[in-house]
Amino acid sequence: MRPTDVVSSAWAETLQGINADIFKYSMVKPLPATWVEANMILPGNTSRFAGRFSYDMTPYWREPINHLHESSPVRYVTILKSVQIGATAGIVIPGILYIIAVDPDNTLFTAGDLTLAKKTIEERLDTILRESKLDSLIRPHAIKKGNQRTGDTAASKEYSGGTLTALGTRSADSFRYFSAKNAFVDDFDTAPRDVGGEGTVRDLIEGRQNSFGDSAKTFFISTPTFTASSNIWDQYQLGTQKKWHWPCYNCGSLMVMDWKVELEDKSLAGMVWTMDGKGRLTKGSVAFRCMHCGELTHEKDKYERNLNGIWQSMVAEPIDEYHESYSTNAIIQPTGFTGWEALVRQWLKANPPGQRSNVVLLKGFMNLRLGLPFEEQGDSPRATALMSNIGDYHHGVIPDKTCAADGNGKIILLTLACDLGGVMEQGNEDVRLDWELVAHAQTGATYSIDHGSIGTFKRAFEKKKGDVEDPDRKKWTYTHGSVWTNPETGLPENNCVWPVYEEIIKGAYRSEDENEDVRLVSLTVVDTGFFEKTATQFIINMQDQGLRVYGVKGRTDVKYRPVQRDTKPVRRSTEQPKKLYNLEVNQLKDDLSENMALQKGQDGAQPSGFMNFPQQNEGKYSYKGYFMQFEQEQKIIVKDGETVLGYAWKKKHSNAINHFWDVRVYILASVEIYLDLVRQSDTKYKNLTWEEFVIMITE
Repeated sequence: MRPTDVVSSAWAETLQGINADIFKYSMVKPLPATWVEANMILPGNTSRFAGRFSYDMTPYWREPINHLHESSPVRYVTILKSVQIGATAGIVIPGILYIIAVDPDNTLFTAGDLTLAKKTIEERLDTILRESKLDSLIRPHAIKKGNQRTGDTAASKEYSGGTLTALGTRSADSFRYFSAKNAFVDDFDTAPRDVGGEGTVRDLIEGRQNSFGDSAKTFFISTPTFTASSNIWDQYQLGTQKKWHWPCYNCGSLMVMDWKVELEDKSLAGMVWTMDGKGRLTKGSVAFRCMHCGELTHEKDKYERNLNGIWQSMVAEPIDEYHESYSTNAIIQPTGFTGWEALVRQWLKANPPGQRSNVVLLKGFMNLRLGLPFEEQGDSPRATALMSNIGDYHHGVIPDKTCAADGNGKIILLTLACDLGGVMEQGNEDVRLDWELVAHAQTGATYSIDHGSIGTFKRAFEKKKGDVEDPDRKKWTYTHGSVWTNPETGLPENNCVWPVYEEIIKGAYRSEDENEDVRLVSLTVVDTGFFEKTATQFIINMQDQGLRVYGVKGRTDVKYRPVQRDTKPVRRSTEQPKKLYNLEVNQLKDDLSENMALQKGQDGAQPSGFMNFPQQNEGKYSYKGYFMQFEQEQKIIVKDGETVLGYAWKKKHSNAINHFWDVRVYILASVEIYLDLVRQSDTKYKNLTWEEFVIMITE
């Protein structure tokens, strides 16, 4: 064989080998979930499930991550999540690995701030890269002087075909400085709503992805915060709004994995449990009830049910085209994390049976465990629902028998409150004092005893069309010692509201039980917001007679209730500590709104704060004259630009009549004031609660 033939033969064999390698290469990229399970290995120091990664532990992440594949038309993926749901290990880290190894291009990763983003890269991505033997894929695009390899840091990783850049979500203004095909925006709720007047974070990211067209992918991932300011909640509502469903092995239907599902007959499905006779959770009673047939599923079956689970959209059509959005909660999280019984105990701690919810704990549970935004309740109370609490007792009588029959124990306190209205101008004094007397039961439930008005003042919008002003109408005043001459008799009459209100304060009120003694008013509060001088004079007069009468006034330095902050609802005035209390009015109105929404339990039990009312007669407790005033205010969001500062209660319109709503706010304050007086009486009572006070006076 000639030398040239030997060379030709060797070249031919080499060419054949090259061609074989070429045609073994598949142009079809594997699905991300398939590739991840074949290539990603979790190190023992960062995961309790060390070894080769499997989506069998978190099967709900298979569908979302597969939208990274080039064949998926999906442009946006939103993950509205609870904590400990495995999103970082199932979406973020494997998604980045897949891009680096299979479909490389520029990629952005963000966490709450740059420090957290770097920590995720160093402690999660780097360790998994090494354990999975994929760290060789990270190589700098250039080596600088001194052999410095700048392409492998916690903030930036270079690889063939692209660069991974880590940033803080809060520092969204820095997004504008580079382009990226893919973006994993973690902790999205921490992002500013507006970035320097240039739009939202989504707007900025889209601007940096323009050159990639429809092939760009963005994953928004976060645990939500408040409904009004939640970025992730807004994004979730733009997409398909999918929820995880389990099959019911009894009826064959799919069960949406929600914490509570109210059925048509008002019974509940979802998470259910029983309590023992001492109000404690019965061990082993927690289960998930099918909303279709009532069959119970227990936690031991979670792994198998998750394997057979499926995502289903909760809307007919998404607002955004090519936008898949998913909602997860702690019910479906992997076995080994917080169990169902622990979740129920957390729920009960936030919502103690028969008591008012702990707003701080409830928000934490909604956000962290249910993966849902927290919405402040009581946006606009409905008076018609409140009217369903009208009972069988009569006004003017202490309903002690009714209270006991309702399961609320004994009547503990009677408190009286009033709201002052009208005008006090030179030559024109025309006022009205609206008042209500309320009984407070052991359980915290209340019973309205009586209400009324002293004076006939009406603002122009309260008068009926065609009404003619009576020149002889008796006009009332707050001026002490004032008299009015009756034009019919020519005799002087009192027209000052204070002596009449004093009679109500000093009244002796009989009980339903004829064997019980008459009851006296325990404490009275007087609105001093607008007519402080004459009101304070009356308060001093009453206190000099040994009566518990105090002024109340909303804090003038507080215009809203700050987000995530509970304060003392009443505080002694520094100027007049023995006569006046300053009120956190928005907080008290939140409490009143919550009380209005309370409902009896299935057994008729009334929760703490439940509001009872007597029969309607003699013009009292009518819808127009009383109940309607409870729905004349609504809660509004207070913002500074796009930042939510808090919430405030405002009249729905300038002509709204809300006198008895305000009186009830003062009634709530009256109980807090009474407890404050007891606390001040002895240091051993300095932290006294209502429950402890009840025990103290009944045992």
